[in-house]
Amino acid sequence: MTYPKSRFTALVAGAAAAVAIVTGCSSSDETASTGENTDVCTTFAADHNAFVALVAAGPGTAENIDKWTSDKQAAVDKLTALSGTASGDVATSLTTFADALPADTLELSTTDSESGKAFVDNAAAVASACEADATTITLDELPRSTFTN
Repeated sequence: MTYPKSRFTALVAGAAAAVAIVTGCSSSDETASTGENTDVCTTFAADHNAFVALVAAGPGTAENIDKWTSDKQAAVDKLTALSGTASGDVATSLTTFADALPADTLELSTTDSESGKAFVDNAAAVASACEADATTITLDELPRSTFTN
């Protein structure tokens, strides 16, 4: 039995369309952003900006240095705790951010400090990971200056 050429062409076209539809569905599902890190991303932005505000404000007076240092450490502790509450690329970028924080946060705001540059770059990586996960955040700029006696 022979089939007309038009019937064969229609069958091939239909099979190709079915493959395209199935392939299209599976690939878009795999790359879709989930938004599952929305809470941790917005918390990171708030905690990051609170820390930056503390750095920008400075201690004010010599009497406030201990409180200022303690407040900065508390803000850093909040930031470092976030990686355990995230998933995927957001968790990875938060871990990188936390691991690069120096023991002395005063280093972060010194011009040309490697830790200050890492803070800015790693925070931008967290923001990028959050955006890829469907959450856009805005981070305040870390003030960096030279300290003299």
